[in-house]
Amino acid sequence: MQERKSLDRLFPLVHSLKRQLHNRIEQLNLDIAPMHVRVLKIINKKVPCTAIDIANFLNRDKSQVTRLLNTLITQELIVKEPNPEDKRSQCLRLTDKSQQIMGEIAQIDKKIHEQMTDGITEEELILFENIAAKMAKNLSSNS
Repeated sequence: MQERKSLDRLFPLVHSLKRQLHNRIEQLNLDIAPMHVRVLKIINKKVPCTAIDIANFLNRDKSQVTRLLNTLITQELIVKEPNPEDKRSQCLRLTDKSQQIMGEIAQIDKKIHEQMTDGITEEELILFENIAAKMAKNLSSNS
């Protein structure tokens, strides 16, 4: 019965978080989908970053990632540059336009984190993060 309680607690949390992020990002009028925001976040954090890195991180096939990247290139949010370590691939970089957007998204993330963790002690938060990481690892290793 305990597994049922865990799932019953996780589903509303994940749903509420996704809804909050989607609603607040929508208010920015960016004309990009939440998945595009995830890709921008990956490129922002992983330097250098290639399409393969994104495919691996999102667990998506290369053709799906290529479509996502093409949209972001068309909207002038990312550019491709030669990869100095591997001539067969290209590195992805955020443009000035997308770096400004990432600043706005970082503020959204900060506000949502503050709202979500209100009344939660630092120890509780650390425990939750450790447990969530273990659960995610269990799911990814058994897929």
